[in-house]
Amino acid sequence: MSNATSKITLKDLITVGASIVGAGFIIGGALRADGGRDKQIDDNTRRIEMLESKMDLLRQIDGRTIRIETKLEMMAPPPKGEIR
Repeated sequence: MSNATSKITLKDLITVGASIVGAGFIIGGALRADGGRDKQIDDNTRRIEMLESKMDLLRQIDGRTIRIETKLEMMAPPPKGEIR
């Protein structure tokens, strides 16, 4: 059998420490990015709701415009040569 002693060297400690710090940065970055994603989703939701409310207003204006144009066409005299 071999007579190996298990001594922890400074090199081993530095390697383990660097691995732990690296993993911590990766996990921290992922958590931080997730918070930014939530903020972006909330901002996009707010913008979509604003656009939908503007679309409703534009539909109302479009309906009113069609009614006004119809009334104006009915009020205008027919062009010469056309019988209504």
